[in-house]
Parts: sequence; C-alpha cells; structure tokens
Amino acid sequence: MEHEWVKAAFLVLGLGEDLSFTEIRTAYLEKTSQRKFQQVILSDEHLEKDFVKYYKAYITLLKHYSDSETADDSSDYPQDNIGKFHFNQGLYYLINQNYMKAMEKFGHAYKINKKDVLVLLYMGILLLKRKNYYAAEKYFLDAIKIDEENDEAWFYLGENYLKAEEYKKALKIFETARDLNPARDEIAFKIKEIKEKVGHKYPGKKKKSLLDRIFKKSSKGK
Repeated sequence: MEHEWVKAAFLVLGLGEDLSFTEIRTAYLEKTSQRKFQQVILSDEHLEKDFVKYYKAYITLLKHYSDSETADDSSDYPQDNIGKFHFNQGLYYLINQNYMKAMEKFGHAYKINKKDVLVLLYMGILLLKRKNYYAAEKYFLDAIKIDEENDEAWFYLGENYLKAEEYKKALKIFETARDLNPARDEIAFKIKEIKEKVGHKYPGKKKKSLLDRIFKKSSKGK
C-alpha cells in the first residue's frame, strides 16, 4: 500500500520514480512557486486544492526517503529554500485552520526573510482571522512599504480596518485598492458595504416633505 502512495506522489509532481531526492525537492519548489501561488489563494478553492495536493505529495516522498541513503542533508539547503519550506507548511496549516502551527511556520519564514511580501501578507491574514487587528495592521503596512502597488496588501489592510470597525480608514484603503485593481469586483462590494454601514451609523438629516413645510407655514400665520 505504501508503494502505491509513493507512486501516486510521483505522479502528482509529474516525476519519474528514479529521481534523486534533490531533484524531487527542486520539482516541488518549482510547483509551489508557480505564479498562480504567488498571491493570496484563500478565496480560490481550486488553487487551495492544487497547493495541498503538491504539499502532501512532497511530504509523502520526504517520509519515504527519510531513511534512505539517497536523501540529502537539509543542512546544505539555501536559506531561501528553507524559508519556502516553512512558508508552505504555514500555508498548509492555515488552509486547514490550524492557526497555532501556521503562525509558528510563518514565523520561521519571516525570520529568514523579513521582506518577503507573501509571508507578510499571510502573517497579517492569519492575525486578522484571529481578530488581532493591531498586530495584523503592522504586517500589511510592511508589505505595502515593500510593494506599494500590491493590491492584495491594500485589500487586506482595508479588510482589517473594516473588521475593527474603523470604517473611514477602511473606505480610504479600499479606494486605493480599487485604483490599483479596478477589475476586482470584491473591492467594489466592500466599498458599498462600508458606505451602507456608515450611512446607518450616521444617518443624514431627513428632508421634510412638502406637506410638512406647508403645515409649518400655515402654523406661523395663525
């Protein structure tokens, strides 16, 4: 049965079974570094499933090779690769709503590269999900400092303010996100949602009807 799992893992990664673990590791990183994964994928069920599929296949092969002489020593991995492994683990745990483990793994990736916008974004999103809005704000702002045109960072910063009920800040941030990505319908929806909330919270003075104004004038004449 174990061999069938290993064989299936090779197929998922599109690899032959005669490769070294170094080649497997390289292929795994290439799969999970595709452009489609270089953005927040939590709202895309298909991308989530693809990512989890690659992750599980790699873990299966890692376990299979762990006691083998063909498995190489992870101590010689480049730091950016190690950071990527930690990030992938964090994303896997986040998708599965294991927030404690996700934060631990994202934290390791952050220590390796504090300027990785994707790591900053996901750390912010994780804190947002845990309703730690103050801490989340820092990571979104750090991401924006590195890449001012990253509409994902602006969007989630706006979402952070919206959840914290800081509506004026949220509206301003979402408008910036809209300018950066006008095609994203979700931003327009958020802007509409905020304007409705603000309208209910601070309703304008109701304009008097024509009948009320006539009645007021007639009352003065008496």
